[in-house]
Amino acid sequence: MYNILVVDDREVFRRKLKRMPYWEKCNGKFRISGEASNGLEALELLRKQKIDLVLTDIRMPLVDGISLLKQIKQENLCSCVILLSEYAKFSYAKEGILNGAFDYIVKPIDNTKVEDSFERAYTFLSSISETAPSSVRYIDALAEYILSGNLDDTMVYARHVDDELEKDTQSREARAICMNDLLKKLEESLLSIKPYLKKYFMMKDLFHIDLQERTNETEAFTFAEWISRIFKELKPFIPKTDNRMVREMCELALEQPEEKHSLAGLANTYFVNQKYLGSLFKQEMKVSFSQYLTFLKMRRAEILLLDKCLKIYEIAEVLGYEDVEYFSRIFKNTTGWSPSSYRENLLRK
Repeated sequence: MYNILVVDDREVFRRKLKRMPYWEKCNGKFRISGEASNGLEALELLRKQKIDLVLTDIRMPLVDGISLLKQIKQENLCSCVILLSEYAKFSYAKEGILNGAFDYIVKPIDNTKVEDSFERAYTFLSSISETAPSSVRYIDALAEYILSGNLDDTMVYARHVDDELEKDTQSREARAICMNDLLKKLEESLLSIKPYLKKYFMMKDLFHIDLQERTNETEAFTFAEWISRIFKELKPFIPKTDNRMVREMCELALEQPEEKHSLAGLANTYFVNQKYLGSLFKQEMKVSFSQYLTFLKMRRAEILLLDKCLKIYEIAEVLGYEDVEYFSRIFKNTTGWSPSSYRENLLRK
């Protein structure tokens, strides 16, 4: 069981936090073993008792949350700090992350936010050891930021990992090996949340650095550069919309690109007008639903074409196309290659 210290200048918030259902159903993973109304009180408690996780507000009297975080890291008082704030400004998150915060939660908090953050914190606390590189702790959070679609947040985390790698490794070669280990963990973390991604990518190419190929390069490459590439590749496959219906439509298509999804059928499912649903989808995603489906099917076809045992007509059938010539025509319009030429080009590489 991990001990939590809650730091907030409002007693009513601390009481509300302690009453949240998560603490009852977390199966003894955590317990709130201390409270403080400001950073100064928190530091006194941290120096006296073992605390595994600090949950602290940013804006407080005497010693604020960021100053508390810096002091905790300087004195090595706690392994995991989660920041709270009523302000959803990136500058707050950025400053916290750069100073070693594990996560950043925007108030008002609810049980879902608490459960999500603390389950990841539990995974981190369970995995760290004296010999584990400190950069490992950021991978689950990095996966969350990639899936949020926010490049700024993602790159702040990635650059922080680069800083940790500089401390933990002595040579360029050792750093590259550590990067591959972290990329493997990042792949696992992303797939645990969005398993459909493996339908659209050769994951070993996207999440693995060819060390032999990179050895001859004169300039050192960074973890952040690789994460930027991953972010750009994944972005079209991570729907960014606040509309529940549109998000569910995207996820359905992403998870089942082989199925024949129709706007009419989905309109019946949601009890809405078909024309309205089509307009809503295009407004949110900037393409029509049929264009989105075609994009996903053609990307899935690219992956299936890597399997030399599959005939082109079989790939067409798998993706719901009864006419292989029609499928080939759409594929060429999308990629610029016929399916057979695309496959031949891949095999030559």
